[in-house]
Amino acid sequence: MSTLAAVSVDPNALHFVGMQPEPSALEYNVSSDSVLAAVTDGYDVLALPITNPSFRARVTSTSQPARSSVIEPPSLSEVSIQPNSPYTPHVFGLVSKWIELDSNDVRVASLSAQVLQHELAYAAFCGIGYVVVPGPKRRNNVSLYAEAINSALAAAPFTKIILHLAMAEYVDSATISDTPSAVSQISIWDIWNTIRTICDYPSRLSVGLQIPPQLPSQVVLSRWFAEPVSILFLSGKVFLQNSKGYPVLSKAHQYFMFKFLKLHPYTILQDIRESARARTNRQFVSKEDETAYLIYLRHLHKNLPPPTPMEEFGKGYEDFLQKPLQPLSDNLESKTYEVFEKDPVKYEQYEKAIFQALTKRQEQGLVIIAVVGAGRGPLVARALKAAEAAKTSVFVFAVEKNPSAYIYLLQRKAQEWGDNVEVVCSDMRTWRLQQGVDIIVSELLGSFGDNELSPECLDGVQEVLKPSGIMIPQSYSAHFIPALSPKIYSAIKSQNKEEAANTPYVALLQAVDLLATNIHQAWEFTHPSPLAKSKRESTYDGLSLELALQQTSVTSNTPAIINEHNTRHSKGRFLCENRAVMHGFAGYFESVLYGDVEISIRPDTLGKKSKDMVSWFPIWFPLSEPLYVPDESEIEISVWRKTDNRRVWYEWLVETFVTIPGSSTLDRRESSSSRTSTAATNSRVRLSCSKLHNANGKYSSMNL
Repeated sequence: MSTLAAVSVDPNALHFVGMQPEPSALEYNVSSDSVLAAVTDGYDVLALPITNPSFRARVTSTSQPARSSVIEPPSLSEVSIQPNSPYTPHVFGLVSKWIELDSNDVRVASLSAQVLQHELAYAAFCGIGYVVVPGPKRRNNVSLYAEAINSALAAAPFTKIILHLAMAEYVDSATISDTPSAVSQISIWDIWNTIRTICDYPSRLSVGLQIPPQLPSQVVLSRWFAEPVSILFLSGKVFLQNSKGYPVLSKAHQYFMFKFLKLHPYTILQDIRESARARTNRQFVSKEDETAYLIYLRHLHKNLPPPTPMEEFGKGYEDFLQKPLQPLSDNLESKTYEVFEKDPVKYEQYEKAIFQALTKRQEQGLVIIAVVGAGRGPLVARALKAAEAAKTSVFVFAVEKNPSAYIYLLQRKAQEWGDNVEVVCSDMRTWRLQQGVDIIVSELLGSFGDNELSPECLDGVQEVLKPSGIMIPQSYSAHFIPALSPKIYSAIKSQNKEEAANTPYVALLQAVDLLATNIHQAWEFTHPSPLAKSKRESTYDGLSLELALQQTSVTSNTPAIINEHNTRHSKGRFLCENRAVMHGFAGYFESVLYGDVEISIRPDTLGKKSKDMVSWFPIWFPLSEPLYVPDESEIEISVWRKTDNRRVWYEWLVETFVTIPGSSTLDRRESSSSRTSTAATNSRVRLSCSKLHNANGKYSSMNL
């Protein structure tokens, strides 16, 4: 049947909805017809208990001290799901809620672990790939619970285990009339983090979140968004009733669903019959009354907000790690150039910058522009367009080292640009021109600003710039912030290579939680560089363009590079208000192209400076081991940009600190009669320190 085949569809293509029937509506043995009926009603899956009350009764009797401590597997009369059902791909198994893996009673904990193992084994036999396990019941025995989960993962190597957890922990508040207040907004996340850390970040362990009627703070929502959430459990009691009597979600819950549906979790509806009775005020409700909740969710799916330009551009690359391009040492393919040319915002900003540079120049006459690293020529075209708008005569040199791209540029010159453009096949660092250049334009920026060797490239070509010349961009700066991303950490860990955790990556960061409110600026490069001054003298300005073209030269070998002036070091300090685990830090850049024309990929300034620009994903600097960060602690990140004049690389490390409030003390060196009270002081204590990553560029570097 085509309907049943839907479950095998790529989960990234659809949003799946399931239903968890109330216990009163369940048969002791759920028939295949029941599953088929649910699928026919429009549900993709049913969440069903693996065993029935008969199994619990037997286990309960076994738990008596005088009885054996060994539990036999469930029998046919004790299982809810038929072993020969062809519809098990539409079933999520629910492990018994009554087990206590973290019980203080050793016997109860042991029996519970056996029940878990038996139910997982039966689910695996039936072909049920997803099994939901109730979360821990005690905060002080989380390690015992985690050990049982770890053993279950080993015993069921093909089963995905989903821990059913609340989003936040609540108690009744006596000071606020019947309004729940969080015990600690991150406490449940902290328990989850302990479990998955003990289990060593298994890819088959994820979270099923219970959505509460009152959503917790944005801090909690952002944290869970970064975690592997496979299921959203949504009770009918969370729904409101609109003016026509139909169930709807509050605006807050709608926004929550819109955000989390980007992760494509399953949504499992609960308490539907009970909620329909309360909504209709009838004891007996129709199928239409019950399916109204499903219909509403399908309505949400059809009315999701459209993806942003970045989401559309990066679809399929969310949190996918890529090593940054090295266009200086590698020649890019035409398709790679084509991808970056699809960003209209970047090139519009460049055109504005070139226009401003042309209109603000004091000198008259022909303006010489050099587009260095011209690629397939998008900036050449923008320079000519800006010149036309500025009513300025220009001559453009298109300098490109890639011989294949050079052919492409020659074709565009012949078909589009004509004699206004001269195409040069050369490494920009060795290109020489007797006629001084008025404006140098480049697009050499990487996700961290300088990580594609823009400073080193522009140092070399700066020599052709007139003393009064302009370089676009004029400056760019690197920025970073600590972050949590179990998904990225697991992807790096799975490679099982030392190199993987010592390499910066470019990634469209999605399942990431930024751990501070401030983004730190690491350093800045400006052009023309005051430390690599132009050697072009005004004596060249009198040369005719024809003579200058005749005297254009390209040196065959790269000259000796002295690159110490391009080294950098920065230390950023961040306050982490809520406990977390740091897996790495995200890097961004900002750039002043010219005057007030800027571009940025910082999440807090992107919308203002270059809204909808898509050319760059952030950069990710990983940590080889996660660092736990308590509440109200500090994170210090140190980053170095280093060189040996043959290569450039980054090194980084992280330290965490906590401040302990001081107290007045007595100077015990004095006699009791002369003791004096000293002022209270706070102590700043180092909690942890990472290793120095990529020391001496051992694992990752950029060749000059």
